[in-house]
Amino acid sequence: MSSVKFTDPDHWNVLEAHMTGGRGERFAFAHTRSVRLGPEPIVEVVAVELIDDMEVSFDDSGWHLADDTLDRVHNAAIVGDYGLIEFHNHQLGPPAFSRTDEAGLKPMAAYVTSLMPDRLYGAGVYADGRVHVEHWTRHNEEVLRGRFRSVSIVGDQLRLVNATSPTTSVRLSRQESVLGAFGAQTLAGLRVAIVGAGGTGSYAALTLAYLGIRDMLIFDDDLVEVSNLNRLVTAVHADLGAPKNLVTRRRIREIDPDLHVVAMGGIEPHGGSPELDDVDLIVGCIDHDGPRDLLNQIAVDTATPYIDIATGVLTNPAPTCIGGRVILVTPGGPCLHCLGELDPGEISRWSKSPTQQALDRQHGYGTQASNPAIVHLNGLAVNAAIAELVAWIAGHRRPAQFVEIDLTGNLARSGAPSGVRVAPRQPVAKTMDCFSCHPAR
Repeated sequence: MSSVKFTDPDHWNVLEAHMTGGRGERFAFAHTRSVRLGPEPIVEVVAVELIDDMEVSFDDSGWHLADDTLDRVHNAAIVGDYGLIEFHNHQLGPPAFSRTDEAGLKPMAAYVTSLMPDRLYGAGVYADGRVHVEHWTRHNEEVLRGRFRSVSIVGDQLRLVNATSPTTSVRLSRQESVLGAFGAQTLAGLRVAIVGAGGTGSYAALTLAYLGIRDMLIFDDDLVEVSNLNRLVTAVHADLGAPKNLVTRRRIREIDPDLHVVAMGGIEPHGGSPELDDVDLIVGCIDHDGPRDLLNQIAVDTATPYIDIATGVLTNPAPTCIGGRVILVTPGGPCLHCLGELDPGEISRWSKSPTQQALDRQHGYGTQASNPAIVHLNGLAVNAAIAELVAWIAGHRRPAQFVEIDLTGNLARSGAPSGVRVAPRQPVAKTMDCFSCHPAR
C-alpha cells in the first residue's frame, strides 16, 4: 500500500489551477518528503513547482519538457534532498497514461532514480479533477514500479482525488445528496484504522461501515467478557471468549460482505505498527494514554489525520460526572501533547517492560479497578466524531478541533460554560516547542 499526502491544501489548489489553466498539456512537479520508501512508499508533498508554458514544446509525438528544464528540476531536488512527482494534464478523462507517456516513463524513471537512489520518483496524470499517480523506487539495480493507493488532500475538506469512477450503491443512495459526489467517493476510498474494538471502537466500526467505508483495519487483542455485553455493540452472549477484533469484523461483513476488513492485534509500545503508516485516517478508541501517545506520534510522523475518542464516568467522590471528548489531530496542527491531554505517568508505565510492569503492580501502581462504562455515552461520543468527519468530507464546514461532552453538567473547566452540553471548544494553536509534533513538522 502506498500514498501521496497533500497536507497543505494550497499545494493542491495551485497545482490544479495550473493544470486547468491552459489549452495544451501543462506540467508541474511536487516536491516530496518520504515517510516510508521501498516498494510501497508513502510521501508527503512539501512544495509545488509549476513549469512555465515557454518551457514546454509540442511535436508529432506529443508534448515535451525542455531538457534544460528537466536538468534544473532534477539538480534542485538533489541539492534540496527531496523526491519528485511529475504531473501533467490530459484534456479528456479519466486520468491515465497515454502510449506516448508510457514510452517515456521507463527511461525517465531509470534516469531519475539513478540520480536519486534514496528517494522517490513519481509521475501523475490529471483530468477532470482526479489524478492517476505511479511511483518508481530503486532497489539495488532494479527499478520497481507501482501505483499509489491513495492521493489525499487534508484541509478545510478531506478529499481523495485518485478515484477514477463514480461510486454507486443502492445501500448508500439515500445519503449521497448529503455527501456530494466527491464526498461519497472519498468515503468509499478511505482506508481507516480503528484502534480498540471495545465500547467506543465497536460503535465506531459499525457506524463507519453503515456510512460507506469499505476498507478497515481493526486493532485489538482483548477477548469478549460478560461485563462487555452492556456496551459492546458488535457482540452477543454466544461471542463470550472470542477475540473482539474478529467479532467486530464478522459483524461488519454482515452489513456488507464486500467490505474489506482486516483484524489486527493490539498495538504494543515497542512492537511497531507498520500497518498504521499507510492509512488515510486513524480512529483511536482506547482508554489508556500509553497507546494514545503512540497513536498521536504515528499520526504526526506519517502526516495522517487522527480522531481520538475518549469517554469517562466518575461516581466517587460525588458529584457523578459523565462525559467525554473528541479531538481531531491534523497534519501541522496541535497534537494531544499540545492540548495537554496526555498523562506522562500513564505513558511511562505502559512503555515499561512486562517485568517492570508486574513489579509496579506489586507496589500498587496501575491496579485501580475498571472504570464504569455505559453504552449511550459511547454512542454519543462516536456519533459526535462521525458528525465532524462527515462535515469535513462533504465540505460543509471545517471540523471542530475539540468537542466536549458533559451529560451531568459537572465537568465545566475554568472559563467554560457550565451545564449539560455537547459543544466544540475554542480552537487553540500548536505549541511551537512541543517535543512530539514540532520537530517533525
